[in-house]
Amino acid sequence: MAAASAPSHEEILALLEDSAYNPAIVNQLEAYAKSQVETLYLSSGGKASYSFDANRTLAKLYQFFPHLADSSNYALILLLALLEFPSTDFSALSYLIPERAQEIEPSVTLVRCSDLLEQCQFAEFWSTFRPLVLSAEAPELLKSAVASPSAVDKLRRSILSLLALTYRTAPISVVLPALDMRETSELSKFVSDDPVLKGVVEKLEGDSVTFVASASNTKRDKVFKEGVSFASVSSVINKGATLREQ
Repeated sequence: MAAASAPSHEEILALLEDSAYNPAIVNQLEAYAKSQVETLYLSSGGKASYSFDANRTLAKLYQFFPHLADSSNYALILLLALLEFPSTDFSALSYLIPERAQEIEPSVTLVRCSDLLEQCQFAEFWSTFRPLVLSAEAPELLKSAVASPSAVDKLRRSILSLLALTYRTAPISVVLPALDMRETSELSKFVSDDPVLKGVVEKLEGDSVTFVASASNTKRDKVFKEGVSFASVSSVINKGATLREQ
């Protein structure tokens, strides 16, 4: 459960506006990072909202005051950013975190996970992401979030939506591993239970998944528009020839 001392989203906004560079707010930002994980992925009943600005400010304060830095909190804010894929939050945040902090577990694995997502190597992503629940170095809160259905479903939803931008029809043998699923029935239930995905997946039939047609996944005939008439071009050419003769 979220700690009683965790600030509200409104309090965090006020801190960011008035005291963003004050190291005295580090404890509150750390508490809010934990509260985000608990609220969004562990059904704690808290009211924290995801805040990239708050997490970025925490990373900046760690950068300015390295004696305050905490590797567990680095990992938590990296996880929160990772779960926002395909946003660029992870990349932006990683620039603020020292390399030495990214080279220890579990942050090094989270960086690898981000790279795999960016490269659309989804099956490899899952085989890297799932073992975090067993990481001896990872904080218990992070391991619980990685194992949570909320986090897994959020990632699956993002990956499926990304596939829909590329494919009009995709083999089920491609889609299932990308979502870390084994059976078509599992995918069917996942889509039918999610109102948003009903607007992404048109149908599952046989060995293929058909996505809803969009400008991104359908071929478009090239349209040529004649913006300048031949008569106009001819007139310009004739004028140029006249000037050269003068």
